[in-house]
This record gives sequence, structure tokens and C-alpha cells, in this order.
Amino acid sequence: MRSLRLYLSITLLACSAQAASVADGVTYPDYSMVLVGGGLKTCGSMTPQHCIEPGVFSDRAKAAELFELSTNHLANVGSVEFWGAERVIEQQQTLALLEFIRSRVASERITERELTRLWRAAEIEMDGIWVSGRVNYAALTERELNFVFDQLQVMVTADKANKSPNARLKEYADLTKSKDAFSIEVYRKVVELAAQVAGSQRKPRILVVTASGRDPFAAVDFYTNLFSEAGAEVNWLPLNAAYQHAQQKKIDGKASCDNLPQYLAQTHGAYQRSRVYPDLMQQLQRFCQQGTEGALEQIRRADAIFFNGGDQSLTLQALRLEDGAASEELKQIERMLASGQIIVAGTSAGTAVMSGGSFVGRRTPMITNGDSYNAMQFGAFDLPAPQPGCDKDQSCSNGLAENHLTFASQGGLGLFNWGVLDTHFSERGRQGRLIRLLNDTQTRFGFGVDEATALLVGFSSEENAPEVKMEVLGAAGVFVVDSQQAQNSGEGSVSAIKQVSTHYLTRGDSMEIKAGVLRTRFAAWKFAPNNMQAPMLTSGELFERDNYKQLAHLACLTQSRQADGKAVKVGQGHQIRLYKDHSSYARQGVYRLPDREIQYCSYRNLMVDIQPLQ
Repeated sequence: MRSLRLYLSITLLACSAQAASVADGVTYPDYSMVLVGGGLKTCGSMTPQHCIEPGVFSDRAKAAELFELSTNHLANVGSVEFWGAERVIEQQQTLALLEFIRSRVASERITERELTRLWRAAEIEMDGIWVSGRVNYAALTERELNFVFDQLQVMVTADKANKSPNARLKEYADLTKSKDAFSIEVYRKVVELAAQVAGSQRKPRILVVTASGRDPFAAVDFYTNLFSEAGAEVNWLPLNAAYQHAQQKKIDGKASCDNLPQYLAQTHGAYQRSRVYPDLMQQLQRFCQQGTEGALEQIRRADAIFFNGGDQSLTLQALRLEDGAASEELKQIERMLASGQIIVAGTSAGTAVMSGGSFVGRRTPMITNGDSYNAMQFGAFDLPAPQPGCDKDQSCSNGLAENHLTFASQGGLGLFNWGVLDTHFSERGRQGRLIRLLNDTQTRFGFGVDEATALLVGFSSEENAPEVKMEVLGAAGVFVVDSQQAQNSGEGSVSAIKQVSTHYLTRGDSMEIKAGVLRTRFAAWKFAPNNMQAPMLTSGELFERDNYKQLAHLACLTQSRQADGKAVKVGQGHQIRLYKDHSSYARQGVYRLPDREIQYCSYRNLMVDIQPLQ
């Protein structure tokens, strides 16, 4: 057997024939990565709408976040240091409206939904001027709203009639009672693959990393309970940006773990977490004090590691140092992934952050922000992503608006180097932003993963095997862009990108990359479409919602050779043409669930031209 070694760091898992190799004797699981596009819908005590029946959870399960408008809490909301002089009007109006609500609810603890309703419905008079709660709420940025809610949030405890009234209630999940079969399928695949690593003598061990969350504590209970219920031994790995900051900022030669609350505020924008999650905050403190060696020991014992959704830039800060170098924790994950000793899974931001390393001699970037319209109008910027809502308070930096396309040219974690990973893909019309990013960065491939869908990624030590194999699992598909033959002209809003080759692979389809060549295979249960109609296909808002997917689906199912769309706002934008050439193929099939049938249509080499509106 030919000796193979798999390089993991900047050139992790590089796809060139020279770099793709692993040591003899390596046994890989069927797939080593499960990259989910987000949008999983699971029955939980805080998401009962996803349960097949009511009353799944007892009153000992957390059902909602709770908030209290106490005098001390409102005093914290009014922090001048947070708001700054330029937002003093918003600060004063917010405080006055919250005081008005407090006069109505007193010390009662209310849910976020109720607090939002009361806030938006309130109207008060200030200095002879009527202030609308609805207007005030809409004027605040996401950062400001998060700050206010954090300052008011309290720990959810059991009813005082119970024996342990001070115990923190936890969020629970139940896969078996979930409505969405695809979400169940994806989560169970992670556990199944972890079991392949663990062997038959014990339960698979899964670590949950919630570093992508603005509040890195909020999803801990949900994911640990979910994977435990699915048959795994689960632990939370409190690896986040605040932890890494404390490890790097030494005080008297020791990690500055006492400053974790300040670091959480600075890096995550999360406040008062000790009050809301005292036990988890203590766990983070202990984890920080144990330092890197403690983290490495937990990773070594794991069979799988799962990264949650949120903001991929936060996960990047958790696993890379300020100079961009890989942390010891990331190096350990790289080594274990290379040797088939761990499954790496992620959803949403936990998938997007995996991009990085290099492929065929070019560095693979990580996408961080933006929508398709702004991507086509203004191009891609190698700059930090703007803060959500920064247009409202004019705080967007570097001349960007909050929906401009941004990316990190140095990449993310680098565990997936074959191209850019994007998520929530078809549902948010992100085809334009992925095509533009590949064009502007001269990146060969892009992979857009739909919601409730997973891209399975596997490796092999067999002779003449491809460097990587992939398969689509779940509800929808993966949109693949190959920009090798694309042609471009112009810049900014007058740029044109033509002859872009795109594929859309749905459940059961697979692909592989070998020597820089991508090959696709349709599932055996899919056949050539027999619809002989050739209707005229058009869409006026191609990048809104899933309009692109729907238009391409019709082109896939019929004999139409072309489909046309536009992405226009205030008379400016681009026109998009999807068309078939001699290399285009399509396959359709029906997948049957107990309660319904789903029609899929996969295609290969559907060409795309994007040019300024004429």
C-alpha cells in the first residue's frame, strides 16, 4: 500500500497529489466530518413547536428565558460607558421606557417575548415629547439590544413549591419526539460516526463547543442533553474566545482567568453571565485554570467534537492565537482528524469556520458576512465583518455597510481546505455572494450547504483513492461552484462574471476530488427527467429567499435551456442567466417519508452568467 501522510495546519489535508498522504495502517471512519448548513429543528423544552406532540417535557425543564426589571438591573442598562455620548438619546429613551414597564410588572419575572411585547407597545412622554417603544426598539442595534436583555436576564429556577427552588433549570431535547426526520438523521449520523471511532466496547464520547454563540452558555444544556439522549457520553468543552484571551494574557505568569467576565463582554458582547448561568461560569473558570493541558486531555479522550452556530469569527478567536497561529487545542484536533481518531462536526457558523488552509497552491478564505445583492454591487472585502445593526448607529467601520460581503483571507480553522464553505444557503439566496467571493479571491471551489442538510466529508488510506470524498445527507442539497473556467470583467457594480459552472447535489449524491479534479455521482435512485416541456423561466428577485433554488429546480426538471433572473434594488443591480450546455446533466428522484414524498432534482454543470443590469 502506498504510504500516505495527511498534512494538517496551514496546508491541512491539501488536495495536491504530492501532499495527500497518511501513515500506513490508518483506519478511517466512513466519514470524518459532518458539516451542516444550520436550520436543524429539534424538539426541545424551549422549542415545543418542533415536537410531534405537546407535553413532552415536565415542569422541571426550562421553557423560556426570564427577565426582571429591578432597580439594580436598570441601573446597569444605563451604563454611560457602554452607550457613549453619541447614543445618549437612545439610552435615555430606553431607560424611561423600561422604567415605565417596571411600574406595570414590578418584580415579576417575565419572558423575552412578553418583555419585547410590552416594550414595543409602550408610549411615554419625555420633556413634552411622546416616545414610542416601537420606534425606540427599532432604533437600537443588535449589540445594544443584546446588552439590554443581558442586563435584565435572570437565572431560571424551579418553582418555590419544589424542593430545590434555587436549582437552575436546564433546557432539554428529545430527538425521538422531533417532527423533522432530517434533523434527527443528521444528529444521529454524528453519533453513528463517533461510535465507529470509539469501537463497540463503550459509548462514543462527544465534546460540545459553543464558541460560536454570542452567549457561549445559552446552548450548552441543549446540545449536551441532545447528544446524551442520542446515545453518547457528552461533555461541554468550554473553549471560547474569552478563554483563549485569558490564556494569552498572563498575569504574574498565570492565565488571567479572574478577568473572564470582562473578556466575555469584550469578545462576545455577553454580560452578567455569572448571574444567569452560575454553574457553567464556574465550569469555565475551572477549565481556564486547568489551562491548555486540561483542554488537550479532554480532546484526546473524545471521539467527536461538535461546533455550534452563531458567529464563525468567535470560534476562530477560540482556536487561533492573535497572530493567526493555530492554538495547541486546534493542533490536537488537526492531528486526530488526520489519523482518523475524531469526528469533526459543525452547524451553521460551526461549518463555515472549517474553511481554510490551501488548495492547489492558493489559500482558502473564510466567508464572514454579506448578502448576494451587496456582494455583486460592491465586491468582497478582506476586512472584519461589520457589527449587525451598525447602519443604525453609524458605527460600521472601514466604510462598509452591515450587509457588505467580507471574508478572512487567512481562512478559518483550516480543517476543510478544498473551498469556501457557506451555510443557510438556498434559503437565504447566497449563490451570488459565494460566486463573487470565489471570483474576487481567485478561489476554485465553493460549497453552499442548505438548511437541515449535511455535507459528509471522508478520507481514505487506500492506494489510488481520491484525496477527499463527500456525500449529501438530509433535507435539501449542496450548491457547488467551480470557477476554474469563469471569465470576469469590470469592477464593483459594473463587474460581470460569466461561464461559472455550478452543480447542485441532493441527498444520496456524492463527489470526490482527486488531483485537483472534482467528480460528481448522482444517487442510483435518481433518473433523467422525463418532462418534455420547455417553459420560459424567469424570476424578478433571484436572491430573495429561495427563489434561485426554485428557478434552478424548474430548469433541472424541464427541457428549458435557459432561465433568467434579476437582483435589483432602487433601479440598480444585476441580471443573471442560468443555462445548459453540452456538459449539463440532470437527475430527479422521489424520496418517501411516512407522511409525504419529496421530489429532488440534482444537476451538474448548470452554467451561470452575472452581469450589470442593462
